[in-house]
Amino acid sequence: MRVVLFYLMITCVIFGCDKKEKIKVSNIKNEDGRIIKVKIGIDSNKISSEWKAALLKRKSTSELDSISKIIKHITKEEQDWLKLIESKTKRWNAFRDSLKVPFQNIKLQDTIFILLGYHGGDDAFTFQNKTICLDVNALYNSYGSAKDTVNDNRIDRFFAHEFTHLLHKQWAKKNKLEINTFKDRIFWECITEGFGMYRSMSPKWFPIKDSLSETSKNTFKVLYPIFTERIIEVSTKSNFTSEEENRLHTNLSRGSMKKKWGALPVAVWLALEAKGNDENLIKWVNKGPDALIPLAEKYLINESKTAFDKFLNNN
Repeated sequence: MRVVLFYLMITCVIFGCDKKEKIKVSNIKNEDGRIIKVKIGIDSNKISSEWKAALLKRKSTSELDSISKIIKHITKEEQDWLKLIESKTKRWNAFRDSLKVPFQNIKLQDTIFILLGYHGGDDAFTFQNKTICLDVNALYNSYGSAKDTVNDNRIDRFFAHEFTHLLHKQWAKKNKLEINTFKDRIFWECITEGFGMYRSMSPKWFPIKDSLSETSKNTFKVLYPIFTERIIEVSTKSNFTSEEENRLHTNLSRGSMKKKWGALPVAVWLALEAKGNDENLIKWVNKGPDALIPLAEKYLINESKTAFDKFLNNN
């Protein structure tokens, strides 16, 4: 089945190739013309204009001005991450069709860029509709040496996560999705980050046949009540202060894995829905943010299920 084949591909170990210290752009082209280009967002030991543009909506003006002035030499450990990522372009190109399965008629541009830099704040994120950004400093600080075997597979999963975000951006554009309210933003982030995490979470989170893994089961004892309380609140109120928005949004998709009350449950629910075949996820992609309520209604349990059903019956 397609999802099984994808995970067999993604868990095979391929070692990065040796290169000179100066990193060049890597162009690996598929037979059909699709290509992945690695670009370096560092220029004369400062962030490049392109990396700065990628951070524009992620940093305040003062933060960005400050970061732009920092002179930083790439360390040997960061260079190792650069080399590992550069060695992956051919492999990642081979993932594209498998990752696209749930998105049916969505097509990305033939050229996808991998932009590498530092001071981004997050280890991985997307920029516009064809660029995946990877922060080599954040990767080293969070996950250690790129030469650790576990990181060979981890960076594959990060690519899969971010590539899925590019697919979702294109889906939203094609379907003229409008995100106007705080509720819309929360629902959409639960779905997009849930799909991304479905691609990047480690095997311990995946269901065993039709049952939750022990890790997921124990984690959801804490997360399900938080999910239920917050989704009900954002669904039943229309006006929020900035403090309320921050409180409700906290840990939806950021922070430690076990605290991601929005993205992690959705990711595991999608794995239950897929049953080893990503074509089963097409209907959930096509529901957009409206997928959240029926997924929650189907998979919440115990007191969370009772509270959620009561909310649905009253609304």
